[in-house]
Amino acid sequence: MSAKHIRTTADLVRFGAAIRIDCPHCAAARTMTGPEVCRALGTCGFEAAEARLRCGRCGEKGARVTVLPPL
Repeated sequence: MSAKHIRTTADLVRFGAAIRIDCPHCAAARTMTGPEVCRALGTCGFEAAEARLRCGRCGEKGARVTVLPPL
């Protein structure tokens, strides 16, 4: 079995993975599929995605992104 290296939002779509976004400020969480992430952020690395994401509940930036394995 091969290891998949998911480093960008485009890799999420290619491998059918999703991400979990956690706000460290208010503990809100959201799960997004690869296509949803690409529509919202375009093609970028996860460091850039974490810097751009803003919490829908408290409005703070600095989300933690975790890649969820493909189904």
